[in-house]
Amino acid sequence: MNVQYCHMSTLKTSPPGNSFTLVILLNLQTLPLYLVLGILLLTSGCAQIAGNLAPRIGDEIVIAGDLVHTGRPVRLWLDSGGYDAYRAHRRDFPEISSARDEPDQILRFGSMRRGLTDADLKARVRHQGWTRADLAEVIDTIVIHYDACGSSSRCFHILHDIRGLSCHFLLDVNGTIYQTLDVKERAWHAGIANDRSIGIEIAHFGAFPTAEEADRHYLVEGEQIRLNPASVVGTSAEFSPGFPSRQPLFEGEIHGQHLYQRDFTEAQYQSLEALLVSLCRSLPQIEARVPRQTSGQVKDGLRQEISGQPVAGIVGHWHVGSHKVDPGPAFDWDRIENALRDAKLPSATTVTLD
Repeated sequence: MNVQYCHMSTLKTSPPGNSFTLVILLNLQTLPLYLVLGILLLTSGCAQIAGNLAPRIGDEIVIAGDLVHTGRPVRLWLDSGGYDAYRAHRRDFPEISSARDEPDQILRFGSMRRGLTDADLKARVRHQGWTRADLAEVIDTIVIHYDACGSSSRCFHILHDIRGLSCHFLLDVNGTIYQTLDVKERAWHAGIANDRSIGIEIAHFGAFPTAEEADRHYLVEGEQIRLNPASVVGTSAEFSPGFPSRQPLFEGEIHGQHLYQRDFTEAQYQSLEALLVSLCRSLPQIEARVPRQTSGQVKDGLRQEISGQPVAGIVGHWHVGSHKVDPGPAFDWDRIENALRDAKLPSATTVTLD
């Protein structure tokens, strides 16, 4: 045999709370083959057994084929109950192959991110596919949306079945993260920003011109405001508590529009924080900060983009589209930026004002 040594993995043979670890260093040339194979089967440290399931704990997202932990509940497009943006047919009407608004359209995403200026990178990706290192050279933006649907199941139905669009992540009322595409794909969620960005749709009914409209899907329970269960019956958010993280009705100006909105849930904020940290660590060209004015206030218009200079990488849809207002005036940008700073990401401690 050509193999000289094999480091066996730990072997634990004691009841819970106590462990005995045996680490063996063997010269395989000194043992009969059947003994070597027996030890391998007992310890499983040097070989995986064909047919065994690869371990997953349910918090992984996929970035260019790599599984990356988030610490929060994740359901992939590969999983039962997930939302698969790769499928060509409608999810809820599988007998119909295309989206209603685009009858000739089959796919809802692009497999190539356009505008690649590095000829070597472009050729490598075209012929060999994306690696996480290559993807890190291209993606510098994460776009945060509200879905205006109130639940991730309804959001996917509207995006995929009706509009022929896509988004990498859907974030439900209870904090479950649904990934519909590998991050390497060019999802269709933010117009001109698609080539450089990752999209996250947070389940929420949205922001409105009047307080009455903003409260249409909420009711008072005791002394608290909560999402009206009747508004999400039959959806993935049906059995979620739906209490806003902060109780006040928020209002603010975005692109000259005065809007009212209830906050997102605590579970959504916690999952979003974990997802953003995971993405920023994996793709370090994303500047972990939000667009701010010189006063320190979050910009209520488009973010500043100067050729050759890094941009604020954590943005709302309104920062890259003048006709958009999501994620709305209730979104807690300070909390998100603080979470990124606490994670000690490379750019999170550098304050750059636009």
